[in-house]
Amino acid sequence: MLHLSSRPDPASPMPSFPVFVDLRGRTVLLAGGGDAAASKARLLVRAGADILLLAADVGEEMLELLESGSIRRRETEFRPELLDGAIIAIDGSGDPDLTDRIRSAAFTRNVLVNVVDVPEQCDFTVPAILDRSPVIVAVSTGGGAPALARNIRQRLEAAIPAGYASLARAAQKARHSVRDALSTTRDRQRFWDRVLSGSHADRLMAMTEEGAVEEIMAELSRFIAGGRDQGGAVTLVGAGPGDPGLLTLHAVRAIGSADIILHDALVPDSILSLARREARLVSVGKRAGCRSVPQEFTNRLLATCARKGLRVVRLKGGDPFIFGRAGEEAEFLRSRGVAVTVIPGITAASGAAAQLGLPLTHRGVARSMRVVTAHCRTSSETDAIDWTQLADPATTLALYMGRDRLGDIASSLIAGGLPPDTPAALIANACRPNVEVRFASIADLPMAPALTEPGAPSLILVGDAVAHAPGWAAVSVTKVSAA
Repeated sequence: MLHLSSRPDPASPMPSFPVFVDLRGRTVLLAGGGDAAASKARLLVRAGADILLLAADVGEEMLELLESGSIRRRETEFRPELLDGAIIAIDGSGDPDLTDRIRSAAFTRNVLVNVVDVPEQCDFTVPAILDRSPVIVAVSTGGGAPALARNIRQRLEAAIPAGYASLARAAQKARHSVRDALSTTRDRQRFWDRVLSGSHADRLMAMTEEGAVEEIMAELSRFIAGGRDQGGAVTLVGAGPGDPGLLTLHAVRAIGSADIILHDALVPDSILSLARREARLVSVGKRAGCRSVPQEFTNRLLATCARKGLRVVRLKGGDPFIFGRAGEEAEFLRSRGVAVTVIPGITAASGAAAQLGLPLTHRGVARSMRVVTAHCRTSSETDAIDWTQLADPATTLALYMGRDRLGDIASSLIAGGLPPDTPAALIANACRPNVEVRFASIADLPMAPALTEPGAPSLILVGDAVAHAPGWAAVSVTKVSAA
């Protein structure tokens, strides 16, 4: 059965209501002449505020703002009348007595006050800001954890490149033409969704602003001429081994812009949460021992959604083209005229090796790597695997989907000529908080302690390079002690 999920709003209320205030030419009282006040002054100058500085002494940075004319007015003593006509007040003085007087006078004048680094005395907080003007992203923790807000902003800086600024300006210039040409909200939404996402957006951001406007208008002409009837597209996205930090930026953008996401069963909620709130999530994954969604149904659903003009993401664990059946899905879609884009992901072997500190290739030890599935479409195909060809300790062998056949795999490799003491590892839930690892020789690995989660996605690594993982040392110590 398909599992449809949508994320409800958080149960806890928002600690504050986010708004963007136009401060251009409006009076803001700023108290303090030190670094804390100067950092707020820079933001206020950027926002075009008319700053009234209240400071008896000023530091070097504030002095530069005064000398440059960025701050035109300065007072050294507080009087309640200074708040007359102010829209907000920011107190960075660090003086509790002055804070009390400012807050008291502001209250009677309905002026909101921010006291820097004292959230319990703030009517509003100043968020961490990502400035891609005219695109502004503000991140707030309600004043409780400003360092976390800055950390989140830094992550967003990587996900939202500077090119979004020129893209926003180009879209703004074309907005009226689009509104005049497309009479319905639905058509306008579909047009902008197509232009401002995916490869269209990447191409526009690489242009000059004028060139981007021309391209938007050209796309508008194509949309009017026949774009309304054109289907959507499917993006096959690699979700990696499970850690959201290992997603590519392209993958994050595709997930965040999708209308519908058909995802594997093992894609974690931490990655699915990157989708838009309005996006529809459909689990079409396959897990060993569980009833699976037929691949043919998934193929048809992908094509149907694309033909409706939806932005469709097929989200797969690892890399789509490494035992992910993405090749079959791409062929099916292309044969029906549906455009397909592929975004690679980190495959389990790479992720597990990095987590274990295990070099998949190592000079003088492992000159090659083989990626093999231990579970084929039919038992006859599985039986036809040439284990003799794979039995090379100088090749790192990455075996996918082999957990349930570990004993057969070990005996087949040894029978094929692999030394029984060849280092090996069984890794479950690679790159996830609940990762489990079993190190042993290939002969002993089937007798290793059972995994805590028998159904976890697992990988087997075999070859002399495995002994270069830091965790292998414990195996050697155990063997010496036993002897």
